[in-house]
Amino acid sequence: MIQTGLCAVALFVAAPAFAGEAKVPMTTEEHFALAKQYQDQAAAQRKLAQEHRDMAAAYKKSTINSQAAAHGQKDARVEKAVKHCDDIASAAEKLATADEKAADFHTFRGKELQGK
Repeated sequence: MIQTGLCAVALFVAAPAFAGEAKVPMTTEEHFALAKQYQDQAAAQRKLAQEHRDMAAAYKKSTINSQAAAHGQKDARVEKAVKHCDDIASAAEKLATADEKAADFHTFRGKELQGK
């Protein structure tokens, strides 16, 4: 019970820092601005995903990995780095997809408010 109360207090205290920034879009312009923001975020996430796919490929081709492969082994450091890059790329792609859906919604809602 005490832990729950402390968590609630912590969230309540932290909330005001974010509360001023959050605003529900009401106008066409606000919806279009949010759509643009989500489109930009999606593009940034896709770029991050590609960078990590490229890094994973580079790790797989690295001399460290080549030396281990020459002995019929896998280098654990390379495997860990590749998994890290793949995980980030996958998460970034999911975020990009969610951002694109949000952009589509806000574009739709902006047009709806315009009467289109």
